[in-house]
Amino acid sequence: MASVNSSKVQKILVISLSNIGDIILTTPVISILRERFPKASLSVLVGPKGVPLFTNSSTVDEVICFDKHASWPEMLRLIFQLREKKFNLIVDLRHTAIPFLLQPNYRTSLFVDRSSTSMRQRHLDRLCLLLEVESCKNHFNFFTDEEKNSARSKLNRFSSVPGTNDFVVLAPGAGSALKRWTISGFVELTHYFLSSGKRVVLIGDEHEVDLGKELEEKVSKSVTNLIGLLTLRELAGLIHESSLVVANDSAVMHLAHELNRPTVSIFGPTNDKKYWQAAAGRKLVRLNLDCTPCEQAQCRLPRRLCLDDLPASLVIRACEELLNHVPH
Repeated sequence: MASVNSSKVQKILVISLSNIGDIILTTPVISILRERFPKASLSVLVGPKGVPLFTNSSTVDEVICFDKHASWPEMLRLIFQLREKKFNLIVDLRHTAIPFLLQPNYRTSLFVDRSSTSMRQRHLDRLCLLLEVESCKNHFNFFTDEEKNSARSKLNRFSSVPGTNDFVVLAPGAGSALKRWTISGFVELTHYFLSSGKRVVLIGDEHEVDLGKELEEKVSKSVTNLIGLLTLRELAGLIHESSLVVANDSAVMHLAHELNRPTVSIFGPTNDKKYWQAAAGRKLVRLNLDCTPCEQAQCRLPRRLCLDDLPASLVIRACEELLNHVPH
């Protein structure tokens, strides 16, 4: 692969992914490109779910929606539109034929280094094959001050009890129901926080509203339920203000990681070596069973032992360790 001449890079295209959690794992690459080429125009081609994450971000100049279910005529129309933009550098994190069709000066290799199990690191490794990368600290702009203030306003508006600025965030949802810890577990955890005098905020997307209502009904009106009420970037702004995040393997967990918030991550069937980021201020909770991680779309057993049998005491212990040692 030819060495990149920075003076020849005026237009960059990053081809990202489709699911929110996967997309968040690509943001360190985008952050590095912005730092490395501060004057270049940076475009991101991303699935419909990811468009809100990039819209209004100062890190990205242009967001282009890529629907993998689009018809062939629509795909061809998109390719012609991209060709007209004359990108100099294309970083393809999706492994498509688009770079070959656009013929940029520089592009990432089709070769994927799978020596790293971590999906986040695999994206960075792909960039490293093209550029020298000195650091991978993520400076991506996940929210603006306006979005953070809007999230705080909604927090105060929908809170039924007066609260301090110190609050913990619980995210009971996940992209797949198979990855969700039990409602009874989250109920016990919520009671623990409330009895400790903590303000508890529930977050998630519009598809998890019923989940939030069920949890809210079981723990009374003492929690602030914002599930389905925040935009993705407002949600990021709220996470940034929290003292602790408890989440399943989900987009919320990835956001908390990239925003460097104290996080307790609950894993069941998925592989934590791929999706969890070990670091100070983070705790992983899972049951190490013979069948985990199975990474299957459906559980093959009569009961989902990995999460159904996960006791709240393990999650509470992890929360206590973080709250007692991580500055708020």
